[in-house]
Amino acid sequence: MLGAAVGAFGTGAAALASGWLGARSARQQIVAQRVQADQQRRFEHARDRREPRSQAYADLIAQTQKVGTLINVMNRAEVYTTDGVREVMEQVTQLLRCRARVSVEGPIAVADSTEDLVEAASDCRDVLAALVSLPGTSLEMQAMSRAELVGRCREGVESLAASLSVFVGEAREALDDNGAP
Repeated sequence: MLGAAVGAFGTGAAALASGWLGARSARQQIVAQRVQADQQRRFEHARDRREPRSQAYADLIAQTQKVGTLINVMNRAEVYTTDGVREVMEQVTQLLRCRARVSVEGPIAVADSTEDLVEAASDCRDVLAALVSLPGTSLEMQAMSRAELVGRCREGVESLAASLSVFVGEAREALDDNGAP
């Protein structure tokens, strides 16, 4: 009888230990599955964001290059026409729209990197407006000589190119993000 009781106790203890280990293993597996599911969700979210961001970034890059090219053509020839300046003004307005989209798409580091880019383009636009004496030109720019304005415009285009390089670097980094925490 004692042997049977010890045997039953041993069997019960083994079953209890086995059940406890099985439950513990199941809990660990559930936690691991949750972690994996969270990682998968982050990855899919990053992938879903990548395409619209990529398009917004590409649009901003193309528009910045278009503005820079228009200004460079005028700077090389040192011929500044009202029509040419108005075209630059329209393209800078488009650039501002592209920037707004990048600001919405994010992330913040990329959106922030557009600040210097837009500032340089806007400064060039204002200098060009002063070169052709468009109404609304600031008094500061009106007081500058043609040579000073041309020099400032050239510096602005260089700043635009440098700012574009910074933006491209930030954009690449954002697009390479795989969603890992």
